[in-house]
Amino acid sequence: MARQRLWTEPRINALGRLRGLPELLRGERVRSLAIGASITAALLIGTGLMIEATGGATTPLVHLLYIPVVMGAIIFKSWGGLVVGIIAGVISSPVATGAVEPASAWAMRTLILAGIGWTFGTAHELLQRRLSQTKELVSRLSTVHARTLSTFASTVDLRDKPTSGHSSRVAHNARAIGIALGLAQETLRAVYWAGLLHDLGKIAIPERILQKPGSLTPDEIVTMRRHSDIGANLLMSVSGDLRQIADGVRSHHERWDGSGYPRELREEAIPLVGRIVSIADVFEALTCNRPYRQPQPVPEVLDFVRQRNGVWFDPELVPLLEDLYWKGEIYTAASVETQLPVEEPPVIIDTEPAENDSLLRLRAIYRPDYHLGSSGRP
Repeated sequence: MARQRLWTEPRINALGRLRGLPELLRGERVRSLAIGASITAALLIGTGLMIEATGGATTPLVHLLYIPVVMGAIIFKSWGGLVVGIIAGVISSPVATGAVEPASAWAMRTLILAGIGWTFGTAHELLQRRLSQTKELVSRLSTVHARTLSTFASTVDLRDKPTSGHSSRVAHNARAIGIALGLAQETLRAVYWAGLLHDLGKIAIPERILQKPGSLTPDEIVTMRRHSDIGANLLMSVSGDLRQIADGVRSHHERWDGSGYPRELREEAIPLVGRIVSIADVFEALTCNRPYRQPQPVPEVLDFVRQRNGVWFDPELVPLLEDLYWKGEIYTAASVETQLPVEEPPVIIDTEPAENDSLLRLRAIYRPDYHLGSSGRP
């Protein structure tokens, strides 16, 4: 049985013609090399003609030969730089220019040009190798970070099973809002991961509070409200590169009017990632089923969000959320049959009461309906 060819193999037939050469010559790399060789040759010829027209190697124009030599070194590496350097030396020789010059001077110039080409080409090769290694390392670190974040997300779902799937829907909806805003890719990535991990800090919240069917006591509310800080600190303990995600996690319960927690930030002082996750979180929480209540109809939830436009939420995001929902780009628990897939040092958790716990406790007493967040609770 004949061997199956999985690619076009250049081979020579009886007439000695190389098959597959057209495909080879159509390659991007070959085209780039051809263009580079043409430019280098044009520079060599042009410089040689100028040197000849101005009196030979004694003219300062001879130094222009460094340009094609360096270009040859960049395009064709060390050996290419060496060859172009020798050619440059020949072009500037008395034989080519017709000028009177000692052979030793021409030979030394050729040696210098060839040496520069070789040295520059070698240095360029080393730099490219280092850059390639750095790029590979960054790619590996990104993969490690993504796997770590995915593991965190799975941990949240396992820790709080009644809200399983909530975080992935918040992540999807937050990213849809970010895309509509035209955010940069890195910010969009932070929006997605902050949405997926906004409840990460709940792994430190007792189950009796997370799964309590009734109302929370003021002390339990204070404990629950610490989850945003805990989640952000966990992320920062993994890597400082996750700061934008951590800031989104920390601020997803802040409110546009400054009535949120944990920092009481207001308006533009709230990180954009946190503002996006906040509105996506509340919308999803109110439209999904919880042990202590049934999901609310989407029109009622949208009305709830509109009433808090400029109070809880960024005024720019409220109409955007509604528009995206009616376009079918915002998910609810009822519209998604299965859980959405995730796309992409020792941890020290402060268990002591926060300095502003007394303030939070007062709010819990006098404002029991203060916030319906990621679990439909304060």
